Amino acid sequence: MKKLVQALFIIFSAIALGVAVYYFVQTRSAAAEANRPLTMRKVVLGEDESKAAAETKADREASMNRIAALPNEVMLDVVSVNLDQDEGEEQILTVRKTDRSGDRLSIVVADYVPSRRGWVRAWEGATLATKLTTFQIQTEDLAGDHSLDIICTGMDDANEQTMAVFRRMGGSDDSPMSFSPIAAIAADSIVVSQVERSEGYQLGQTRGASWPIFAYRHDKDSPNLLDQVKTIYTWDQRSGAYMVTGTERIPGAQVEKEAANRLLTGKEEDFEHFLQGAWVESGKDSRDSTARLLVFDRSQNSIIFYAPEEQEDFDWSESHSTRYGLYVSCVNESVSDLRRLMDIELTGADAISVRIFEDLKMKVDPQGSWDGTYRKIDAPKDSGRAKPPAAFKAEGSWKGQDGTILSFEGQRFTLDRGGKQRRGGYVVFSLSGETVLQLTYLSDTGIQADREIWRLRYSEAKTGSTTNRRIRLSPARVAIEGIELLEEPELVLDRR
Repeated sequence: MKKLVQALFIIFSAIALGVAVYYFVQTRSAAAEANRPLTMRKVVLGEDESKAAAETKADREASMNRIAALPNEVMLDVVSVNLDQDEGEEQILTVRKTDRSGDRLSIVVADYVPSRRGWVRAWEGATLATKLTTFQIQTEDLAGDHSLDIICTGMDDANEQTMAVFRRMGGSDDSPMSFSPIAAIAADSIVVSQVERSEGYQLGQTRGASWPIFAYRHDKDSPNLLDQVKTIYTWDQRSGAYMVTGTERIPGAQVEKEAANRLLTGKEEDFEHFLQGAWVESGKDSRDSTARLLVFDRSQNSIIFYAPEEQEDFDWSESHSTRYGLYVSCVNESVSDLRRLMDIELTGADAISVRIFEDLKMKVDPQGSWDGTYRKIDAPKDSGRAKPPAAFKAEGSWKGQDGTILSFEGQRFTLDRGGKQRRGGYVVFSLSGETVLQLTYLSDTGIQADREIWRLRYSEAKTGSTTNRRIRLSPARVAIEGIELLEEPELVLDRR
């Protein structure tokens, strides 16, 4: 019995010793692990990935307002721009005051103050514009002294174009940036005349010529609806503002009074119907390879800009009637940040004048190459014109031998090919002697999917009392010089 007790004692002692050794080793290992330097996995982005991430971050930060809105403000938009030529950018915020009579838009300048290590509300001012979708902010040196002015343009409730210009003044430590209004104009049309400046100005060595502002208004003393009075505003250094320095009477185009009354009704849809179709810049034939074209299609809310080796598709957002035409807002189909405002004026029975304004956030046409006068391609003066055959009407169903059915109903179409139906809107216009059919397909949710261009050839023949009508549709693309056929089979459709 004694030996059994001794054996059990020895066994339990060994077990206890083993447990003690085990915990001793674990404690030492944990301590060593804690003192060991941390090992981290480092993920290195590729050049394209890091660049894209940086651009995305920069865009996100640029569009993020750095100061909070006041209780009586609604924040509507924000742009980042360098106003004082220092290392950092400032922000210009568009706001609407809720406690102010009227709907005029205001701007707020936010600046970063290093001494306070934060952003401050440096200055705010009111503009004349009320319609947000027409509102644009630009920065230019109007006075020619290398100081950027804030130029706010838009439209008011009277459908007049407005311009408010603010000039930078001296600031303080708490508010380092301040501005003063130097121009506030509302008229039928407003233009800043950007006169050429010397090489010394471009190099920053001398001052440049100041840019005058022209405001055009209806000549109330003239029976011609298109006659205008131009008011000239020039920079006055002594008063520190733009002052009226002269007026001129500008004779308008001699458009028939009946035509002017029919188009300039104040209703957007009347002028939109007039714009429908293709336009070529004045002084050039539609077959000229250097000509620029504009194609308006309000039924599909589409505006297409054709230039040599270039095509830009825009969604027609909205229109605002003006005294002489239409103010159009459109957005690029692919780049939603690219917004254009078009000031379109009637200058003749088949002619228009176009001025393009691009958003400060993204400018792709800083030279204003789309500005100018245009005339309708199917107008009598166009030597390359070709109207759709008088007998052709986009209506009813047209059927091909392969079972394809193309049906027109109003401004919509349905294309049934191989048992697959696609729907959308269409437009028919003429270009350089050819009739063009453009089909714009819509998805089930009503979003534009894609577009097809066809050259349309129409013919008809009578057999007894039956008239057989036929259209030949050849896949094509629109180019400046006209229609370019694609190497694809044509579609032949008949209607009895």
